[in-house]
Amino acid sequence: MSTLITGATGFIGSHVAAQLIERGEPVRLFVRDPAKLADVGINPSADGVEIAVGDLLDRSTIGPALEGVRRIHHIAGAISLDRGERQRLYDLNVTTTRNLFEAARDRPIERVVYLASIYALAGAEPDPVTENSPWKLGELAVDYVQVKREAELYARACADAGMPIVFAYPTLCLGPGDVYESSSEVVNNFINGKVPAYVDGGHNVIDVRDAAAGLIAAMDSGRVGERYLLGGVDVSLEDLFRLLARVTDRRPPKLKVPGGMMRAVARLTEPIMKNPPVTMQMALMTERCWFYDDSKARRELGHTSRPLEQTVRDAVKWLEGRPVR
Repeated sequence: MSTLITGATGFIGSHVAAQLIERGEPVRLFVRDPAKLADVGINPSADGVEIAVGDLLDRSTIGPALEGVRRIHHIAGAISLDRGERQRLYDLNVTTTRNLFEAARDRPIERVVYLASIYALAGAEPDPVTENSPWKLGELAVDYVQVKREAELYARACADAGMPIVFAYPTLCLGPGDVYESSSEVVNNFINGKVPAYVDGGHNVIDVRDAAAGLIAAMDSGRVGERYLLGGVDVSLEDLFRLLARVTDRRPPKLKVPGGMMRAVARLTEPIMKNPPVTMQMALMTERCWFYDDSKARRELGHTSRPLEQTVRDAVKWLEGRPVR
């Protein structure tokens, strides 16, 4: 029984693939460019590994990749808080999911784990939210959030129609192996002295290796149709930068600015700069606290997470050129 993995050249997907390969499970990696597997430390010639070359935007390539597959980890997607990215985000999050699920609908698929977005679930509340918290972000003018919500609602409709989907929501992932800095940009900017100030926001942070293990646990024992938050530690940006300062022996930023000031900078610089220091969408996301309660996944899936300091140390080591896996 082979498991198809989309997004295997990405941050989370590469760790899911590596962990499944390590435990001897046959996997089929659906990738556009097999050469990128080496970038994330995956040996395409390893025992039990098949490569299916294709594109989720090209429906003709999806059917052959699904032949003989019984399980699917749908992890592929795109993240961006830059301006002018809405269509690309829609194509790589909504259209890709539609194409894959429509191709899989009439096949003997036993289970799909859909890597959903915490921002499409709930969040930005004063207290940690759960899988059952209402979504109140309809007015948040962030393309990524709205696009992921549309993909979420489509996947829920597929689940309601009988597709055996388990929904998994990793929080902000840090750790080794973020080749494209999809999540680690803030850490790399700190290392390179590019964080002069911060706002009074925060995030739940999980080690990418624990997030990958949680996705695999969702496949193994998650209940079809259920939603599982995969979290780690709720931490303010101020405390995250203090931890980074201790780990790297650098000084933390001293200047805390109100969210309104960050939005004002974005409003002034976006119209006149190709690469502004902050975009409006980035400001709107950063000034909020994205805190989550993952007790359901810990109770039902046995989800665990390692100490945040260990995660940050390994992320820093990897970003500084000392790979840790």
